[in-house]
Amino acid sequence: GSYSRPAVKWLEGSYLTLRPSFSVSKGIYAYRTEIRWDVELSHLVFQESERLDTAYKQDGVIAVPHQSGYVYLVTNKHGQYRLAILSRPMITGEMYGILTTLQMGKGTQLTPVSTPIVFVPMDTLGNDVAFGRIDASQSVHGRYLSLLRRAAM
Repeated sequence: GSYSRPAVKWLEGSYLTLRPSFSVSKGIYAYRTEIRWDVELSHLVFQESERLDTAYKQDGVIAVPHQSGYVYLVTNKHGQYRLAILSRPMITGEMYGILTTLQMGKGTQLTPVSTPIVFVPMDTLGNDVAFGRIDASQSVHGRYLSLLRRAAM
């Protein structure tokens, strides 16, 4: 996924990240992902924030190979990988894809799971943004659910 900064500058920015909640039925988990250029490494990196479970926030590298047409966000912590594969942005800026990660089970049990994921540019959302676990009682739930359903189709 080698690339120059001018070739991927359009990806830099702050994104609302949405995925289904693993712990609450019909819940949506929302957090922020920042994509920026790392001058020392000479490639894009990402870092999550605004997560309820701050101990599990992710950061890593981004690959944008020309051949596949997808954007790959890769975390490698102590040999454990997490991978998000995203489409290139739609005309409205959203990127849709799939997240493969480990879900906490009972005790120390970890189970590999894959789930839909959406990245929405923060600057397209206005002031009606919420982070954390989003349930049906919150005003943003319908909009977030609509975005997630598009990722799952």
